Amino acid sequence: MIEALTTEPTGEIHEAANVFPMLPEDELADLAADIKANGLIHPIVLDEDGALIDGRNRLAACRMAGVDPTFTSLNGADPVAYILSANVARRNLTKGQRAMAVVMLDVSSGNTMRSLGSDHDVSATSIAKAATIKAYASDLCNTVMAGTTSLNDAYTEAKQRREATEGREERARHAERDIAMIRAAAPDLADLVAEERMPLREAIAAYREREQREEADRRDLTLHFSGVIMELYGIMVRTPEVIVDGWVEGIVQQRKIPALSHLWTPEGLRDLAQSLAAVADAMEQRGRTELR
Repeated sequence: MIEALTTEPTGEIHEAANVFPMLPEDELADLAADIKANGLIHPIVLDEDGALIDGRNRLAACRMAGVDPTFTSLNGADPVAYILSANVARRNLTKGQRAMAVVMLDVSSGNTMRSLGSDHDVSATSIAKAATIKAYASDLCNTVMAGTTSLNDAYTEAKQRREATEGREERARHAERDIAMIRAAAPDLADLVAEERMPLREAIAAYREREQREEADRRDLTLHFSGVIMELYGIMVRTPEVIVDGWVEGIVQQRKIPALSHLWTPEGLRDLAQSLAAVADAMEQRGRTELR
């Protein structure tokens, strides 16, 4: 509600009023000439604290014309809503500028984009574009309001920045997962990454290579073990007496290896049997019914 002046002007400008650009110099000069000839018809509007909320151009034109400005106060009303309403109604703004002003003044609380668009004669799509610009290309908000950049051009740039930001965020999430995996599976490589002695991608490659080597080792172990078991089983289908009676001393070359010499004694063979029993126990503990 506009009332008689209840406070003195402080010289400050309400931040919401600064959303709207000043008139070009030629238009401001025309306004000054009109004020000089006819006086200031619409007083400068202040908020309850004395800050200017409407009339920056009129104030500047008064100074150009050498006319003392008059002031009035806005009491009992939302200054931001008043600034938006006054400027949208009075100025020759494009649809894009209107949408940008609505979003910049942050009057969207409790309202849908469709209702905001309807209230200010712009589409919900334009409101959504302006919101994207504010979120991802805020430096372009003022250029849209100044008319030097169209809403659509600014939106195109904002979309590109949003996609770049989302791409960086996605890569960061992947990196976090990779680091967690490396730390759990290969702490030594994770330490190198943390100490910046190895890039993460190289650590991942080294871990994959290590996995491949370990898998190859497991395959070789499985093949060797299965071969030994098959040969041992083929021999043991004979009776134990035949094996012992037919044994030819000095033929088996492995007896010359100190670490294996014990194997060719009764105690060594019993140890081998116990080792096979331990393998069987491990199979049961892991719920396996056969070696694959």
